[in-house]
Amino acid sequence: MPFREHWRDVKTLHDDGIPIDTASNETAKLFDATLTQYTGWYNDNQLGGIETCLSRLLSSDPTCIASRILATGLDILSTAYPASSLHSKTVTSLGNTTSSNEYINLHTQALIEWSLGKFSNAADTWEQILVLYPFDMMAIKFASDNYFYIGDREMIRDSIARVLPIWETSSNRPLKSYLYGMYAFGLGETNMIERAEKEARFALEMNPHDAWATHALAHAIEYAGETSKGIDILKETYQDWTTCDLIKPHIDWHWALYEIEQGNREIAEDILVNHLLNKAGDLSMLDFVDIAALIYRLKLAGQNSSTIYSSDRLKKFINDHLHDHLLLFNDLHIYFILDDYVDLDNRNDFIRILRDSYDTSDFDSGPVFRQVGNYLFQAIDQFKEKKYSEVF
Repeated sequence: MPFREHWRDVKTLHDDGIPIDTASNETAKLFDATLTQYTGWYNDNQLGGIETCLSRLLSSDPTCIASRILATGLDILSTAYPASSLHSKTVTSLGNTTSSNEYINLHTQALIEWSLGKFSNAADTWEQILVLYPFDMMAIKFASDNYFYIGDREMIRDSIARVLPIWETSSNRPLKSYLYGMYAFGLGETNMIERAEKEARFALEMNPHDAWATHALAHAIEYAGETSKGIDILKETYQDWTTCDLIKPHIDWHWALYEIEQGNREIAEDILVNHLLNKAGDLSMLDFVDIAALIYRLKLAGQNSSTIYSSDRLKKFINDHLHDHLLLFNDLHIYFILDDYVDLDNRNDFIRILRDSYDTSDFDSGPVFRQVGNYLFQAIDQFKEKKYSEVF
């Protein structure tokens, strides 16, 4: 078994700097098991996966607020809900959060801030938690996901860099190895490509099944323009990273990008259809943005397929999330392929409602749309109309 099998009880979690608010060792162990799967990007089949663990976790001690924080964070940070309902959903999911525990109060504050679209404020609160509780992997992961969503590449790197030296004082702390892959990703995103590859390989030496480290390595190799090398590495390590089902489709996506760069459009389309579009289980928002980006890239490369454009599954996903307008990143990916999946009226409604939503939004994404996003949508239209001189 490539993953952890022994879970921390209440005392061990407290000793490890995670002041979970429960006296139940069962709850503590389920919390640790769920957090571990989230950190490692996998569903542990022996435990029934994250969803089963969450269900058991919440029922094992209904008074444990830390459990509800973890469940709520995993849910809303999936970015699969409309902005308009996010706050009420978060408040309902968190339930009664009255506590004298500073750790609990700060985590609650961060999720409430995020649900109100105050993504930068939430980031500051998670960083405050990490000053006080640097071994709190839940805060590390929530902050890291948030920095990705808001495009703060320096903090993707520096948030990990701040806590890593503290973690390194302990030789066998659970989940420690994952920090190196997370750090590698931040290094790559800030153009420190050689260091990124070095850190990713170091992470994989400690844990070959750290698929996020494989992902960071894939980024570094792509940035270096070594796409043939990237294909070879993904082939050689296939049995390692495919155990991590939550990130596997995204690594497949990177493989497809390598193939496009190598001129192998048919192979890229096969990956799109068989490993992304028709993957087992429900599509996540991450799956969707990968699918949309790959369809768009293949179209630009001259590869069009009736198999892709006839996908009822993809049409349903687009219609279900057409008016979420939570993150511009998601909206842009919908717009990449919108013409192929909805009629003209729905397309026009999408643009109208999107602009109305962001123009009046109190979310951090509102000013981003007004300053940058609106022009990106215009550029997509101008490119489609072959008005290339106007794109820039």
